[in-house]
Amino acid sequence: MKKELGCAAIALCAGAGLWMQSVSAAVVEQDLSGVWRLSNATNETVEVCPIEVPGGVHSALLAAGLMKDPYWGRNEIETQWVAKEDWTVSRVFDVSPEMLAHARVVLRLEDCDTFCTLYVNGTKVGSTSNRFRRWDFDVKPFLKPGRNEMRGVFASAWRVADERAKTQTGKCHMSNVPWCKNQALIRKPACHAGWDWGPAQMIAGFCGPVKLIASDGDRIDYVRTRQKWADDLSRCTLEVTAWMEDGTQEHRTLEVENPPLWWPNGSGERKFHTFTVDIRGQKVTRRIGLRKLEVVTAGGALSFRVNNRSIFMKGANWIPCDAFENRQTPAKYRDLLESAAAANMNMIRVWGGGQYEKDAFYDLCDELGLLVWHDFMFACAVYPGDKAFLDDIAAEFAHQIRRLGDHACIALWCGDNECVGALNWFGDPPEVKAANRKNLEKRQEVSAAAVALYDPDRLFWPSSPCAGPGDYSDAWHDDSKGDMHNWTVWHENKGFENYYKYRPRFCSEFGYQSFPSRETAETFCLPEDVNPTSPDFEWHQKNAGGNARMLETMARYFRFPQGTDAILYLSQIQQAIAMKTAIENWRAQRPRCSGTLFWQLNDNWPVASWSSLEYGGKWKPLQHFARRFYAPVAVAAVPGSNGVAKVVGFNDTFAPVSAELTVSVRDYDGRVLKTATRPVVLPPNCVQTLDVQPRREDGFLSLRLEAGAAVSENDWFFDSFKNHDLPRTRVSATVENGAEPGVFDVELATGKAAFFVWLSVPGIRGEFGDNAFTLLPDRPRKLRFKAKEPVSAEAFRRALRVTHLRETY
Repeated sequence: MKKELGCAAIALCAGAGLWMQSVSAAVVEQDLSGVWRLSNATNETVEVCPIEVPGGVHSALLAAGLMKDPYWGRNEIETQWVAKEDWTVSRVFDVSPEMLAHARVVLRLEDCDTFCTLYVNGTKVGSTSNRFRRWDFDVKPFLKPGRNEMRGVFASAWRVADERAKTQTGKCHMSNVPWCKNQALIRKPACHAGWDWGPAQMIAGFCGPVKLIASDGDRIDYVRTRQKWADDLSRCTLEVTAWMEDGTQEHRTLEVENPPLWWPNGSGERKFHTFTVDIRGQKVTRRIGLRKLEVVTAGGALSFRVNNRSIFMKGANWIPCDAFENRQTPAKYRDLLESAAAANMNMIRVWGGGQYEKDAFYDLCDELGLLVWHDFMFACAVYPGDKAFLDDIAAEFAHQIRRLGDHACIALWCGDNECVGALNWFGDPPEVKAANRKNLEKRQEVSAAAVALYDPDRLFWPSSPCAGPGDYSDAWHDDSKGDMHNWTVWHENKGFENYYKYRPRFCSEFGYQSFPSRETAETFCLPEDVNPTSPDFEWHQKNAGGNARMLETMARYFRFPQGTDAILYLSQIQQAIAMKTAIENWRAQRPRCSGTLFWQLNDNWPVASWSSLEYGGKWKPLQHFARRFYAPVAVAAVPGSNGVAKVVGFNDTFAPVSAELTVSVRDYDGRVLKTATRPVVLPPNCVQTLDVQPRREDGFLSLRLEAGAAVSENDWFFDSFKNHDLPRTRVSATVENGAEPGVFDVELATGKAAFFVWLSVPGIRGEFGDNAFTLLPDRPRKLRFKAKEPVSAEAFRRALRVTHLRETY
């Protein structure tokens, strides 16, 4: 039922801020967060201990010393017992007579993971079965003034999944070596069962808010807005819908003239607006960004327009930032997402094997200008298609789309990750494949219908990768339409140059692994076990054959490194080179290619993986490379015909850029063999060929583009490094105190060229303004380091390490 807002008002004003929601005094909330009691529901020999809510069982057991740290060594194996037990989480709390005087009192659970039977004062009040839904239970009949007791009994999700498999009529599969083989039958993060970068920790518990909500009459349940724009952006019609507790809707429309706009990172500022909905004394206040967003799919494209401007998407894939819920904090979100924005990213893909993130994540994406490609939570599996399952996920979508839809950052909704491909992964007979495809189509219909109902102005994209609605072609190798996952280099062990064969319209996954740094590795094993083939180190490699593949690649392109530290360093350098090779080439294909999202931004535990940020947030060389190859104004070289190097200039700004281009040929000592400097003008929002250089056996290209204060430097190597005798050289480093505490300036100089110069300060959190670059004898560098915590100049000097490629052998 729909009706106009009766006895209601909506006000809108411009102002700085993030998306937020507040509820008026007409609704009374009682937060039940805090310390609860954890006990084993089936094994009385397990000690009772405190548990922090929100939080999971594993975190509580670890804090109480009742479970080994699964991040250390191979302890992951010895912690699997936790997921196979049932657990009880309970507490006592007081309820006031004033709260019970209200007509209705609801117990609300969010992120309840997963199968929980709830009791209030000994009476069962309901049960949950989907981590991704919001659950409301009417508990007023069971509450009393004063002391009350609540108990949640969490059944083993692993056991429930296995029990469901026994009665499953179809054939469901889960890939990526999960410990819980039937994970696809339950609605919790798929990666909890283990993935090819993460541990198996089948979390259970009240992982989100637990609260009582008292109200009289009909309560506002959700508020959503639609933005209708004049073609010239001079006016935004804001259509506001309030969903009431009884399922009815109330509506109001506002006209906003010449509104300040929200722009993605690198394209403009972000302006926010506050609006308040007042319905019969209940007030909901939010802050939103106003922007016009379009996704163009005509002709096989997948490109993004914001505020009538085409914008090249530059970013990475996001996985849950920790395997443990209580460590997924706003501070950790901020650290990782600020690193993404600092590397000139403007899009993050929330991957379908993880979770719908906490509100703080989307608040930060709004603030930082990071658009979000948002998968629904299905990944790499064949899922059921029965009515109960479809009804369950329909309720999940209804909640999550309405919860998140007002965030300016949300760019599109995607049906799943790689589930189209999964239809052919398991060797099923034709009749089973046909049934599984039908189930996939039914799930996509439910997903599309939910987006059409609750967020009709955003695109629903059926799957990733996907050539388009109803198209089941091979989007891993076909680059002609839609989005592509290009894993030919890593999973098929092709050379980095294989990326040159592809011209994707949008590449939403591709990646190359590296080892963690020694500093990170020593958080999971002893110093003497930091070795690619030690048992503990190998356990922190979840992709079969990954360590061997990295070592083989080193032999393909480099002279083999001597010593473990050299191996760790070189693995991170070659990872960065792989991504640079792909991204600069595909960025140069604009407008055919409209975006790249490499796999992956972050880790959820210390591990060898595809991430550009190590667990804990430390930047790998790839993150520094990303800051350069995603810069809004940059120069690069890509392969042209007949072995030539084509020099291209990127300009993602909306104005022409006048610059000075220097193209030099240098020998491997760094001496200039040939150089030319000339003025260039880069047209707005496009890529332009600036020069062509023939192949050279005796040197490499050194590129420099100066546009005022913005300087882009780059190199192009015609051959593998192992084919050249690199010079031995010492890089000198002089440290000076910066203008602020914890800020240090480091001056670097060298007598001969030093490639991939890498500065590190083990034990000190912070990052250099640049890193992993070529240092030339005629171009000394001055870098700034900003510490994230207090540190003395003497401690910084002692910790500083400088290495480069020639020092690896």
